[in-house]
Amino acid sequence: MASRHLINEDGKPFADEELAKLTKELDSLNKEGRTQFRDANAHAVAQHPATKILIVAGPGTGKSTIFKQRALFWLGRDPEAKILALSFVRKLVADLNSDITNDKTLTEQQKKQVDVFTLHKYARSVVEQNRGTREWKFRPHFRIIGQSWEAMVWHDVLLVANQKNSELYCWDAFERQLHNDEFDQSSEWKEVKDSYFTLCQLYNAAGFSDLILRGKDALAENPALNQHQLFIVDEYQDFNNAEKHLLDQITHVTMGSLIVGDDDQVLYETLKSGKPSLIRALYKDTDIVNAMLAFCGRCDFHITAAASHFIKKAADPDSIKKIYLPIGDADKSLKVRIVGCAQPSAAVDYIRKFIEDHNDSIEKRRGELASGEAKDAYLLILSPTRAADFYKLHGAREQLFDLIKPYRQEHREFSDDYYKVLNFFSLANYPSNNFTFRKVLDYEQVGDADVLDLLETSIAKDTPLSTIDSDIVRKALAKASAVKNIIESKTTIEEKVASLAKQISLVDPKALCRDLTKDGISKEQIDSIEHQEEEAAELEEIQVQQMGAVELMTIVGSKGLSADHVMIIGFDNVNMAKVTRNAFFVAMTRARKSLHVITALKSGGATSVHDFLTNLPDQNLEFSKYTKGNRTQNVLAGRERLISFLQYLNTQTQRH
Repeated sequence: MASRHLINEDGKPFADEELAKLTKELDSLNKEGRTQFRDANAHAVAQHPATKILIVAGPGTGKSTIFKQRALFWLGRDPEAKILALSFVRKLVADLNSDITNDKTLTEQQKKQVDVFTLHKYARSVVEQNRGTREWKFRPHFRIIGQSWEAMVWHDVLLVANQKNSELYCWDAFERQLHNDEFDQSSEWKEVKDSYFTLCQLYNAAGFSDLILRGKDALAENPALNQHQLFIVDEYQDFNNAEKHLLDQITHVTMGSLIVGDDDQVLYETLKSGKPSLIRALYKDTDIVNAMLAFCGRCDFHITAAASHFIKKAADPDSIKKIYLPIGDADKSLKVRIVGCAQPSAAVDYIRKFIEDHNDSIEKRRGELASGEAKDAYLLILSPTRAADFYKLHGAREQLFDLIKPYRQEHREFSDDYYKVLNFFSLANYPSNNFTFRKVLDYEQVGDADVLDLLETSIAKDTPLSTIDSDIVRKALAKASAVKNIIESKTTIEEKVASLAKQISLVDPKALCRDLTKDGISKEQIDSIEHQEEEAAELEEIQVQQMGAVELMTIVGSKGLSADHVMIIGFDNVNMAKVTRNAFFVAMTRARKSLHVITALKSGGATSVHDFLTNLPDQNLEFSKYTKGNRTQNVLAGRERLISFLQYLNTQTQRH
């Protein structure tokens, strides 16, 4: 066993020489020795008396176990303490909540003392309790501005600010200011910022980004809102400055904090201005004890070894050096399979054959997911893009979506027409809801001049839009009332949709019929369904809560997930171009038992494998080509043979 646990009590970073020595020592252990060290090291970290601990932990190294052990340790020392655990991903929150609920080592009282939230849900809670902030008050039950309504709200902001330069004063630029908690001080931007917050107050709604700032201010104004003394924070590498400032406000008086992250897994630098520099700064802070988790218990040997080798190649010079080793045995592990296909349809057939060959196991997993016995998919198919449009050739994309459709969980998603009807119905029931009223004006395509006039009147008189003396207002309310009467009528759904089509424009009446059959609209449902609309938009790329046995999703969207088997598609010089090194590392480490990396030529112009292949180690890889005609997979003798095969196919294509 290693000479010491991976804990630096003096708070200093691990020295390079010692890390190299520890890596060699741990790598030499057999599986039993590795398991013993992993468990002993985790126990030592969880039981450490330090007030503040930072754990640098690679994928699959047992963070969830540490969270539960640390919670038990804290509750053992102070049975009355309350613990708050925060993460970005709803799936992680749901899993940790489930783990705590089903943990037989915790009493019912202890379970009540541990709260697990996404950072945004926690911020929303404190802002709701504080009724906004002193500067920008909210009425009870404020709403969230989902992604589908951001453009409309921002258009209104520029109207009210009389700002015509929408390229310079765009939402993305303002959102970066919100993420960084640092605002441009020019008079133009000050006017835009003031207009944004004024309209949020008028609409009684907040955006996801400013919600973080409002939460920080609410806690500063009313510290009693924070009922917790101990804190667990996950995925710290993806925090931005605004989120850091909120966390600082949450934890400024703390009995203990455990922060976990890995700067090699940074994914959200573009999505929400995440800053790996924040976790690197914590790692250098000697007031915080540094610890590491070294062994990956999720992925089999060759997957872990390949991923570890990959992430160390061409590493960021500022990245935190760490130990990341497999816990299993090489001889009992499948090598990472690099597959070459002539075109997208062959790649889809490769996936189809895998599903057919594993049908019994997939069906078993589907049952386990339905009963709550399992949390993770059997097969994850990871794509650089959500739509997988690069597989359009010969209908391969549609074949892929049809292939996975039977296995996916039914998600409570509705058509745009459904939400349109919902908003008209909601306005009829709650006419003083300015945000709903503004959505209806958008549906009715009311012009900018009229919208601006209504907004300025409502702001100046501090009165709801629905009370303004205007033909536009009366027309909108009359139409909302008509929609309400249709929805509440005793007619069939088909008859209701036909009547609705006479009142409002519908894009897909058949889809609306299906939606109303699945989930009708009533006054009692308004709040819950509107919240679904909000949640569907919340950091869409990283919000997965319930898995199907087979899932297709983006590489970025797979964060926090795992599956027995993973297939990464689009591994070529065109479609993988915007995928970062960190994102590919995350994608690899979703796989438990097998990992398939698939290159299909003719995928949106693809002509070769992606350069990431050069940073993957031969000893952990197996190369093959797949032919759709006879459904055979031929093993190739090394990467050069795969590259030659793809080059030959390209040559043949050019000749024809």
